[in-house]
Order: sequence, then C-alpha cells, then structure tokens
Amino acid sequence: MIKKNIFIPLYRSFGFRYLLSIGIFEELSKNYKIIFFIDMNHKEFFEFYLKKYDAVFEDINKYNVGTKFPIIKNFFILLKKFFNGEKKNFKNNSHVVWNVKYKEEFIKKRFFFIIKPIATLLKKNLILRKAFMVIDAIIDDQKHFKEYYKKYSPKLLIVTSYGYDLDQYFVRRAKKEGCKTISIIYSWDNPTSKGYKSSDSDYYLVWNENMKKELIIFHDIEEEKIKICGVGHWDTFYNDLQNKDQIKNNFFKENNLDVNQKIILFFSSSPRDFNNAFEKIDKICSLYNNNQNYLIIARMHPHYMDPNICKKFLGQANEYFEKKLLDKYPKKLMFMNPKVIQFGSKTNEVFYPLEDIEVLKQLYCSSDVLLNEYSTTLLEGCIFNLPIVNVAIGKYRNTNLPISFYGEHHHLWRLKKYNAIVECYNYESLKKTLDDFSNGRDLTKENRKKLLETEYNINRGFASNKIIDEILNISKD
Repeated sequence: MIKKNIFIPLYRSFGFRYLLSIGIFEELSKNYKIIFFIDMNHKEFFEFYLKKYDAVFEDINKYNVGTKFPIIKNFFILLKKFFNGEKKNFKNNSHVVWNVKYKEEFIKKRFFFIIKPIATLLKKNLILRKAFMVIDAIIDDQKHFKEYYKKYSPKLLIVTSYGYDLDQYFVRRAKKEGCKTISIIYSWDNPTSKGYKSSDSDYYLVWNENMKKELIIFHDIEEEKIKICGVGHWDTFYNDLQNKDQIKNNFFKENNLDVNQKIILFFSSSPRDFNNAFEKIDKICSLYNNNQNYLIIARMHPHYMDPNICKKFLGQANEYFEKKLLDKYPKKLMFMNPKVIQFGSKTNEVFYPLEDIEVLKQLYCSSDVLLNEYSTTLLEGCIFNLPIVNVAIGKYRNTNLPISFYGEHHHLWRLKKYNAIVECYNYESLKKTLDDFSNGRDLTKENRKKLLETEYNINRGFASNKIIDEILNISKD
C-alpha cells in the first residue's frame, strides 16, 4: 500500500518538542509518509530525533519568503500586533503591553503613527478584518512552497500556530491545493500574544474552553473548526501525581539533600523582560541564610543559557552571576537549569529535550513553594498544589513601569480573578508570604484547585491521545 503524505513544518523549538511529547510522529508514520520541512543546514540534528519514522526532509528555506511590497508587509506585521476582534466584555488586554514593547519601533518609523487608529477601526469591524486578510494575502508571493504541494500532493498539513510566521504560507497554499490543515496550539499565550491571524486553517486543536473563546472572538474563527483536547505535554505530570512522594524521595537521595529541608523553588523568566533575577535570588538566599531548614533551588530561563542574550541584557554571561552567588551561599543555593541543545548559530536555534520535562516533574514534586516571574510554570505549580508567588520586584524592561506591568498580558490578566497566585512587590511582603506558607497559612490553596478545575479540566493524563485521535479522524475524512 502506498502511503499518503502529510506536511509538517518544523522551525519552532517549543513546537517541535510539543509534537514529540505527544507521540504524534510515531502514530502518523504508521499510515502516512511525513514530509518534514526543516533548515537543511541542521538536517543531522533533526534526523537524530526523527530517523525512526517513515519521513522525508525538505528545505524550508528553499524559497526566500518575501513580498514585492516589503514596506507594506512590515507595516501589516506590526499592525497585526495591535488589533483583534473583540466583544464588549472580552477584549485582548495584551495590546496594552504592545504599546510599551513597540514604542521604539513607532519612533523610528514615523509614518507608523497611523497604526493605532487603523487598529481601532479593525477591532470594531469584522468586514474590515476580512478585507485586511484578503489584502494581506495579495501582497505576498503566492508561489511559496507550491512546488512541494505539486510534488507530494499531501493529504494533510499540520502546523503549530493559528496562522503566522512561515505557517501562513503553507496554509494558504494548502487551501489552494485542496489539502486539509490542522493548527495545534502548543502554548497558553499564543492566541493573545502573537497578533491577529494571517491564515485560516480547517481545524484548530486547543487546550481549553477559554482558548477556544479567544480564537472565536479575537481571530474570527468559526466555532465548529475548534476542538478542545487538553494539554498534551502535561500528561506526564498528571500520570505521576500519585507517585509524588516517591519522586521526591528519589530526588533528595540523588542530590544528597536532607529530607527535612524545605525547598524554595525559583524560576526566572527571560532577561529581556526581567533583568534582576539574580538580585532576587541573592536577596531570597540572604533572607534564609541563617536558617538551615531551607534550600533555594534556582532554575534560570533558557535564554540565560545563551551567552549572547545574557550579555546583551545583563553585561555578563550566566556563569559569572551563578558563580558569585554559589560562592556567597554554598550551602543555601543550587542551580538546576534546563538542558539546552544548541543546533545552530542563531539565538532561536536551540532545542529543549523531553527529559527536561522529567526534571521539572522532580522539582515540582520536591518543592514546598514556587516563586516565578509570570511564567507558564505557575500553571504547572498548580497541578502539584504548590503555593505560588509572582516575584513582582523591579522594573519592566528599560522603563519606569513596575514588573507587575507584565501581568497585563491577557493570559495572565484573566487569571487574576482566581486569586490563586500571590504577588509580592517588595522583599518584606515576600518574606511574610513565605513565612505564612511555611506555617501552613495558605489562603490560595482552594483557589488553585478552582483555577485548574475551571481552566484545565479536559483529558487530564490522556490529552495526547485525544490530540492524536482528532488528527487521525480528520485525516480520514
């Protein structure tokens, strides 16, 4: 039997890891030949992870994706950051943050001052948004990847976005060639932090009801196209919750830790937005330096592992700061950073292997409280019933705005109603909060449960199976 073909572009590290984590390649390769679109300069890297599947590799960079109207295209790209569809009581709050993030862009390109009034019109009018989509497609070269569709006649295209970056060109061509398209949303903030869609897929696989609502209202996507599947890469968390005590005991034994110690876990976010993480670690260690009952485990954002990014925003590589702190607090502090595999010279050419998710599981099972900087880890902490604190101390980027301004992103802003995460704006309140948690005064425990029950109650432990089943059913139609 000749297998039919499926297209999967792979150019996002987190998207690639998400697809690996749910086991989609193994299932699809049983009945289909997968054509992976990759940067062929890194073919050896992708072959290592995909060589066991019935796969073909094609060059995603064969075409210099561009347009005959670069000024207009750049204008459209920025414009899409500032509008979505909206309803009276449901608007994308992330636009507040974009006004700050892109302030310099507006200053450099003076005619961009008209973006905001145009965006306001597009927010209010569905017909104008549809017209915008048509124009946006027209100004692009419509021949992108056409050769591949003619060569393979794929039955299905799978992308890891709702339609932006290179995905939009694959989706547009698929529509012209009669190929079905599936968008898998792999991150909780994607529908609200990437701007208005640039293409329309046939189906969308999402985390929860709220993400579905975001696609319907913010991106004008028909409800019948959206299927709620759950969070695939969290299956391993839910399936091992009953083994939490054993995982903790093994972690303490492997790391020669005292089982009576309490673990304060600190996760940083990117230095691009939060540049005082090491100051926070220093201060937290000093608060408990004379108390042997506490150990601080810090895990830096993957961007800290890139010396170019770290030096750009902090002036020194990550190792410089870690060594200073470890020398200062040798018995109080540990760093357990994510494993990062660099497979190219660009800052985004890195991969976070699946075994790192297992390390995360160990840390969540072994810790007593989670401190973070507004990252996805706060949701994962809820799964393990950890008290959670957003350490909102310092300034946002190079502005006079407080770090808490980051919480205006829509995906964070909507969680505030649960009162499940404590925000601390100075070290005095942080110390008091940690002491309260340590003494059993956790007023957020029930709220964390409510957050999970309301937002993430779909297919716990078997979301991957649901995603795969949906894809297989769609491919058969």
